[in-house]
Amino acid sequence: MNHKNIVARFLLVSAAFLAVPLSAAGQPPADARPLSEIVAALERQGYGPIVDVEFDDGRWEVEAYRQGRKFELKVDPHSGSVLSERPDD
Repeated sequence: MNHKNIVARFLLVSAAFLAVPLSAAGQPPADARPLSEIVAALERQGYGPIVDVEFDDGRWEVEAYRQGRKFELKVDPHSGSVLSERPDD
């Protein structure tokens, strides 16, 4: 992984944590996988760039591109599995 990718990933994860509300309802559970692992798993599955990450309704909501198309993903905070994927127009 080159330096630019490391810096970009750090900035993305930092921005995602800043976007997470501070109320208990908007925080991932204590036993959730770290967001950095979730992002890395999504990138391995071909998603990228990842442009927005929020925690809502008990799951990560991710906006990401794959093969040039933008998608909205719902991701399980414990397993990192993509629960749903829909095109985001």
